[in-house]
Amino acid sequence: MNRLFISLLFIFSCLSASSQSGYLFVKKGLKKKKTYTEYDYIFLHLNNGTYQYGMITRLMNDTIWVAGVPVPRTNVTEVIIRRKGKRACRVDAKKLLLITGGVALVTAGLSISKQASFKEALTAGLVVGYGPLLIDCLSKKISLSRKSYKIGGKFRLQMLDFYVPHQRAF
Repeated sequence: MNRLFISLLFIFSCLSASSQSGYLFVKKGLKKKKTYTEYDYIFLHLNNGTYQYGMITRLMNDTIWVAGVPVPRTNVTEVIIRRKGKRACRVDAKKLLLITGGVALVTAGLSISKQASFKEALTAGLVVGYGPLLIDCLSKKISLSRKSYKIGGKFRLQMLDFYVPHQRAF
C-alpha cells in the first residue's frame, strides 16, 4: 500500500511539475505597470520602425522571443497595449424600434396629461431614450486610457529569467 501511494504520488507530481517561466516587466520608476510572462501575447514597436506581434515563446538573456523570432530588449522603443482601430457603435434594429416606441409613449403621455408642451415632451423623450445610447457610443470613440508605453522616457523594460547559464569550458 505504501509503495503504491508513493508511486502514484511520484507520477502525479511529475505531471504537475513545470519549469519556472521568465517575466517581462514594463516599469515606470519603481512601479510595475504591466507584467508579461511566457505565452502571453505582446505587440512591440522596434528601433528600425517595424512592428512585432505574437506570443512570447521565451524570455532569456535580455532577449524576447516573439513567435520564435529573437528581439533584443534594447531594440524595443514602444510596447503597444492594443491595436489602433475603429470600434464601431452597432445598434440592432429591434433595440432602435423599442427606443423609438418609448420616445413616442413618453411624448404622448406628457402631452396628453398637459405636464409639458409637445416640444418639451419630445425633447424629454429623446433625451431619456437616446441619451444612454449616445453616451455609450461616445465612450467607445473617446478613450482616455493609455494606448502604449514608450520605452526610454518614463518607462523601461526589465526582464527576470530563471534559466541556468551554460557551463564554461574551464
